[in-house]
Amino acid sequence: MKNYFEFYGIKQQFFIDEYQLKQDYLRISKENHPDFFIADEQRYEKALDITSTNNTAYKTLKNFYTRVPYVLKQHNLLVEQENTLSPVFLMEMMEINEEIMDLKINLDAKRLELVKTKVIALENECSEELKNAATLADRTTDMEDNLVIVQKVKEFYLKQKYVLRLKESLNTFAPL
Repeated sequence: MKNYFEFYGIKQQFFIDEYQLKQDYLRISKENHPDFFIADEQRYEKALDITSTNNTAYKTLKNFYTRVPYVLKQHNLLVEQENTLSPVFLMEMMEINEEIMDLKINLDAKRLELVKTKVIALENECSEELKNAATLADRTTDMEDNLVIVQKVKEFYLKQKYVLRLKESLNTFAPL
């Protein structure tokens, strides 16, 4: 797998110049459009490969929320089925999930609004913590300190994934 940051020649960070990324994406797309190389089979194949990488890299890096898991994977910190979240947080998520399940059985508009408010507050909190930790990680040059901070980014990213799943469950309710 190619490193998408290296592909674009930019420093691996959580926050990047998204405008410059788009300009690089468009430039590479234009320079390597396969239709320009239809007569040269070898160059055509190379253009297809570059175009494919360019499209995937841009899709991955173009926004913060798709870039975070990619950076974490680059640090070998996202392992499937790994659970490093605190039991307190997981218990809170389980309680909210149980409330949602109860609401699916016995809908109560007031309770539903309370749960929605709670989940939105958690989502905002997780998003803010994630962005703050990512900003700190980008600013930290010491590798040891950076790894500790990137671990925090991972924690907030995983928490946010839980909260977003709860939000998706709430979105299955018909509008009140």
